[in-house]
Amino acid sequence: MFNHKAAPKYANAKTAVWWDMNGCPVPEGYDAGRVRPSIEGALKELGYYGPVTITAMGDLTEAHAHFLQRLSSSGIVVQHAINAWLATLVFNDLMEFKRNNPPPATIMLISDELDGELNFPLGRNQQIQSGYNLVLASSCGGSMYRLHHTADWRWKTLLEAAAYSVSQDTTTSYVLRKCSSWGDSFTLSSFVCRACKFTGLSVASFTSHLSTEEHKKTDKEEKENFSVPDFSPFITMNDQAAPEYVNSKTAVWWDMDTCPLPDGYDARRVRPSIEGALKDLGYYGPVTINAMGNLENAHPHVLQGLSSTGILLQHTTRVRSYIYHDLSMFKVDNPPPATIMLISDQVEPVLSIFLSLDHQKSYYNLVLARTFTPPSMSRLCHTAEWLWQTLLARSPETTSCVLRNSASSFLCGSCNFTALSVTDFSRHLSSEEHKKEVSSSLISLLLACISLHFSLSKLFESFSTGVFFYQV
Repeated sequence: MFNHKAAPKYANAKTAVWWDMNGCPVPEGYDAGRVRPSIEGALKELGYYGPVTITAMGDLTEAHAHFLQRLSSSGIVVQHAINAWLATLVFNDLMEFKRNNPPPATIMLISDELDGELNFPLGRNQQIQSGYNLVLASSCGGSMYRLHHTADWRWKTLLEAAAYSVSQDTTTSYVLRKCSSWGDSFTLSSFVCRACKFTGLSVASFTSHLSTEEHKKTDKEEKENFSVPDFSPFITMNDQAAPEYVNSKTAVWWDMDTCPLPDGYDARRVRPSIEGALKDLGYYGPVTINAMGNLENAHPHVLQGLSSTGILLQHTTRVRSYIYHDLSMFKVDNPPPATIMLISDQVEPVLSIFLSLDHQKSYYNLVLARTFTPPSMSRLCHTAEWLWQTLLARSPETTSCVLRNSASSFLCGSCNFTALSVTDFSRHLSSEEHKKEVSSSLISLLLACISLHFSLSKLFESFSTGVFFYQV
């Protein structure tokens, strides 16, 4: 991962740091007073010069008083919490920070739980609340996170890089300068017990609290009562279109393989059914519909009916890849605000990961349709969701439209063949040339999969042996 320089709007903005001390501990013998200057030094190297707050969280029952004092002396807020609750507490604190600090701002997470408990809820939130830059550090570094971020450090390397340039005297001077600059404003509690809601200003009162029977009892109850945050199965409430989307474009991608038309259904009803569902929620802008799937056995009458309503039909056996590619091209040509509608049973789990990362960078309103009610919450933040069968049943109307002369109604993704008539398209799909191209494509795909398999095997082998490099 390349660590990108801070964008201008983040250069002098606030940076809030949450540090999981259990997953990313301070190395034995390392001066805890150097942690803050190490973090701030890494940030400044990338151009982040704004004020920095640091919250350190972990199970501190066995932590040495001198260690806690050194952390606190540099302005780090030290919080005791049982390990199981860390991700939930960090996420709640993040939401509170966003409520009190409108963008632009930077959030730094130092934790090994980024690809675990935190990535799902934070990934959804980052899609909605844009303008918060995210930078990460973990004990491994360079992981394939499902969170869009602009910098990524290995925690130990970050600390070691500063160790060569930050001496004991420098650290002491740094702390004194910090205390002087905070002045009377530094009135926050330096020590917090999240289990007992205890706050204190001195390490003595904090360690004394952690040793009390009352605290030990509360800590034990917290551990016994812990349950994984409940992302319950749900049906998304269909929200009315926000004002900026009422008259903006809507682009629809329909996976015909997983969301087919019912037998005997009039294909001319598809467009009015989709547009009717959108208009019920207040979407009145222009609608384009791209239907994709293996069309070799599709009846010409169905293809003609769809095409007559202005739906573009594309033959492909790699629907998800083509949807993602077309979505990316749509975003290049159509900046927000715009709405994207996906009709597919293949959004989860793979496609949603890539779309979530994209939506964290630039938000497009998303609505979904599929043939089943999902068993759990999607990682994609969307404002409406329909059952495909219910959506199709809503409109008894049929419609037709006249296509522009320059528009191609039919496309074969395997051969890059385009046609204006269903006759030409059907003839192409049954041709020997098409079958030969499909066979060639399958062989190429198989070779690519084999190559990817060996590449991933080498990657995992390098991770297991520790022979790999980090970008810091």
